[in-house]
Amino acid sequence: MTSVTLVVLALDAADVRHAENFGCESILLEEHTEMRSVAHRLDHPHTGEAWPSIATGLHPRDHGITGHGEWDNRILTGLSRLAHRLNISGEIRGKVEDVITENTDQGWQLRVVEHPTFLDGEYRAVHNWPGVHRNESLHYIWGLFQQAKDDEISEQTFVREAYTEAASKFGWLQEALNHEVELAAAHVHVLDVMGHLHPENEDTYREVYEDVDGWVGALRESMGPDDELLLLSDHGMEASWTDDEEPGRHSWRAIASTTLTDPPEHALDVKEWVESRVVPLTPERSSAELPEDQLRELGYIQ
Repeated sequence: MTSVTLVVLALDAADVRHAENFGCESILLEEHTEMRSVAHRLDHPHTGEAWPSIATGLHPRDHGITGHGEWDNRILTGLSRLAHRLNISGEIRGKVEDVITENTDQGWQLRVVEHPTFLDGEYRAVHNWPGVHRNESLHYIWGLFQQAKDDEISEQTFVREAYTEAASKFGWLQEALNHEVELAAAHVHVLDVMGHLHPENEDTYREVYEDVDGWVGALRESMGPDDELLLLSDHGMEASWTDDEEPGRHSWRAIASTTLTDPPEHALDVKEWVESRVVPLTPERSSAELPEDQLRELGYIQ
């Protein structure tokens, strides 16, 4: 029996207004809506908080991932959280963090939520989801963005890496559809970083949306006739041509679009929405016969 897969595309910073203005039919799908997101640490939504909320159905104050992350040193982690409680501005905290990372061997990592999510399960495949599953990709892009800001790499190099990293997620989803999975999910960050890079250049940002729209269209073509797609964002992106007050800042214009009906209206509704539409998969299991002695000798297993 052929499995029915619900594909969940976490398209970071996809702004419903930009998608409509740029005529991105693949991103908008059959039905779409402006989805209300969540914010806790700042007065606007951001990646570290919103994606764990979308996956768990919990507000950041309840799931505990507020975008602070954790430093290698417990004292630094404690001071970071104290700075938040004292309401020290995020800009000041960011500058202090830059000094620490540039002058010490301390690293910062986004934590992973401990609560159940709709991504859990053997037949639910996920390729990185901020605050939930493998944050390495997000850390990599953020690191490159810092290098570009510090003029350690060129803008061309940064764009190349941001695009190839995004394209790899779409390729992963297309391959996942060739296997028995009831849900396949991946997070793509290119609209976010390119929005921060070009908040006052409409033509360039339009091209980014058109490229992503093409990737979404190709993904749909690779889906089976019974597969469905849910596309989500955690926030949008303010821009000069939309007369927003702070171009480059996250907007509240998140999106939910789907090949099904009635896309979720709020980030905290997504988990229930997904669970009610996934078609459970119970394939006949087979065990892997692995040459344990050889793998142990090579260090692959303990």
